[in-house]
Amino acid sequence: MSKTLSFFASRWGIIFAGGFIGILAPILQKLGNPANMGICGACMERDIAGALGLHRADIVQYLRRKSWVLSSGR
Repeated sequence: MSKTLSFFASRWGIIFAGGFIGILAPILQKLGNPANMGICGACMERDIAGALGLHRADIVQYLRRKSWVLSSGR
């Protein structure tokens, strides 16, 4: 197992990942989410489906920047 994978499998790696997500979530929300949406998998699926034209609800037909960030792993 590589050193990176070993780190993230350790106690400190899990604490680091949780802290990173805990800091990143409010920053992403402040930078581009509507006020009532944090990191919500169902909301992202709904918004992506709307952006691709799979439903007609105008208010949720857009791609939020965090959808690309989370799916690309950046």
